[in-house]
Amino acid sequence: MSNIKTIEKEIEKILIKDKRSWVRLFELIREVEIGTLWKPEHQSFTRWIRHLAYESGVTESLIWKRKKAGEIYSDYQKRAIEKGIAVPRIEDVEVSPDNFELVEKISQGNKEIKDDLMGKVLQKDLKRSDLLSAWRSVKTIRQGEEGNIIKKNSHSEVGRSEKEKELAISVTDIAVSLTYSSWLNNFSDLNLDTLVTHSYKKVYKLLPKFSFYSSLTDRLHKIDFLLIENHTSQPHQLHLHSIEVILSEEELQQSFSSRHYQPHMNYLWIAIPSLLIEEIGPKISEDYGLLEISEEKLISVCRNAPYNSVPTNKLDIIQEGLIKVL
Repeated sequence: MSNIKTIEKEIEKILIKDKRSWVRLFELIREVEIGTLWKPEHQSFTRWIRHLAYESGVTESLIWKRKKAGEIYSDYQKRAIEKGIAVPRIEDVEVSPDNFELVEKISQGNKEIKDDLMGKVLQKDLKRSDLLSAWRSVKTIRQGEEGNIIKKNSHSEVGRSEKEKELAISVTDIAVSLTYSSWLNNFSDLNLDTLVTHSYKKVYKLLPKFSFYSSLTDRLHKIDFLLIENHTSQPHQLHLHSIEVILSEEELQQSFSSRHYQPHMNYLWIAIPSLLIEEIGPKISEDYGLLEISEEKLISVCRNAPYNSVPTNKLDIIQEGLIKVL
């Protein structure tokens, strides 16, 4: 077992001169914690971390964050091995530990979403800017909507069946899956050449329970989710997606009877749980794309939405969206 003083010297060197070696830092800290090497000089592991931060001239939170990042990856690695998925050894990972912390925050404890995000981070499909944007959206949604049910069958809580209980979906459940753009990767309208050949700021903003006044129809319209993005268009264009969450055939009919806002959109989507795909999916109009919500609350494209190349009066929606985000 390594001498604690030798470990401390190596840790201090990393913290002062080689802060990029966060994986080695994590391994050394874990060795001290598992082997309780902080005894008897320090009363607790936390006290030892405090001592380490003071001696190295860094904040305690920096050390704790590096430790947390290593734990996040180690947990992900264990789950991947159980699923038979090959992932890099932690010592071979070339990803900022801050990205792992963002993945943890965005996933909100959902391991399926966390693993999906981790895989894309490791493959460099998601950049730090993408994760920061996703986290801002999730944080905003949780602060304003946490615990609220966006859709559920019109039954009271008492006497509801297990299936009906499973179909009660919160704003956060859906938003976490929609708020990063991976579900668009399998969308046929995604212009890969544009993404490769142009260097521009990607815009991907999800707005839940979005309402706007239409000068075209002279009325207020409400949408479960509005998505504003330029991932599927030329750099100077913004595409608008409406996403309605449907949990019963009754709600499906209500959704189809309210088509007034549709001319404003580039894409129309209906999102339904996997449990209802066979029952409701075939009844959804071809005017809509179909998004499947898995039991793990992951979103995937089941059927592409047709593209409306000339939406009428986008300005009403974009203006209202700006007001909400500024």
